[in-house]
Amino acid sequence: QYLHCLKALLVLSCLPFLLSLAHSHLGQCERRTFLLGSVTSIFLPEVSVAKSKCGDIDSCREIGDRKIEEDLKKNPVTVLENGARYKQLKAGFGEKEIEESSSLVDLIYSISAASGGYMYSQGFGFEKVDIGNGLQSDLGIDSYRTKLGQGNLPIGIEKALLGMKKGERRRIEVPPRAGFETSDWKPEPRSRQGKQSIINYQTRLNGNGTSQPPFPAPLIWDVEVLSFR
Repeated sequence: QYLHCLKALLVLSCLPFLLSLAHSHLGQCERRTFLLGSVTSIFLPEVSVAKSKCGDIDSCREIGDRKIEEDLKKNPVTVLENGARYKQLKAGFGEKEIEESSSLVDLIYSISAASGGYMYSQGFGFEKVDIGNGLQSDLGIDSYRTKLGQGNLPIGIEKALLGMKKGERRRIEVPPRAGFETSDWKPEPRSRQGKQSIINYQTRLNGNGTSQPPFPAPLIWDVEVLSFR
């Protein structure tokens, strides 16, 4: 409880400075890592500094617990049978939702380790693509189009896509048993950094001799649906 409260105090007092620092002084790669570095608390609500002032540890804890409880009531965490769990980040629009019978889904995604380290993405603007005019951000240019049920996405992601609407974004925590091994490690990264991140993740899952035992590390996916039919 002490560490939890101390963390709350630090967040409340330092958040404006850290955000300003990230946007003003960090390069694109460093800023990306900074912004994604908070994914370990993916299911905690955003903290409003102006409305959450507190004078001591106990009041900070009460404010934080109340905020979490209110957020979970409005936007609960959904846990799937395969162990994956997700939370909505952005609402979609329209009446139509993705069903298991949906044949084709066009989406963008970003993958991070549970510790917050960026791995790779497609369509989020973190990667570069060449469409004939030199390298440029893939935001609004690239996406991942696939048929559901064809093994092109981890089963944990496919199940978390069900019920999503066009334009909706969800953050999904995927355990190894519902992760890349269920899709033959697809979708594959294109960048050198992304390919190395997969190698590092496989080493973490399988271990590396006696010095590094196997560890069932989950991954964090941000997924937004562009269209489906």
